[in-house]
Amino acid sequence: MTEINQKLLDRNVVLKEIKNITPKTRKKIQVFLGVDIKQFYYLLVKIDTKSRFIQKNALELMEFVKPLSEINFQKNKKILFLNSPICSKASVLLQANGWRII
Repeated sequence: MTEINQKLLDRNVVLKEIKNITPKTRKKIQVFLGVDIKQFYYLLVKIDTKSRFIQKNALELMEFVKPLSEINFQKNKKILFLNSPICSKASVLLQANGWRII
C-alpha cells in the first residue's frame, strides 16, 4: 500500500481516501478505490506477476473490473501498477481503454 502511495505522490496525485476492494480470487491482484481532493475516483489495480503481461491478461483485467462499472470510470482514472514487463499490444489496448500504466 505504501508503495502505491509513493508512486502516486511521485506523479503529484494525492488521494484523501483509499479503500481495499480486492475480491476473493486466486490471482495475485489487488484492487483499490481512491478519492482525490477534487472528488475524482481512481481505480487502482496492482498485479504481481513474474511473467510478461500480455494482451490476453489485459482482456482478462478489463473483464475482471467490469462489475465496478457502477462508478463511471470513463471520466475518472484507472491506473494499473505492474512489476513485470508489458507487451506492446497489451499496453496499446489498455491505453485505448483509458488505463494508465505505472
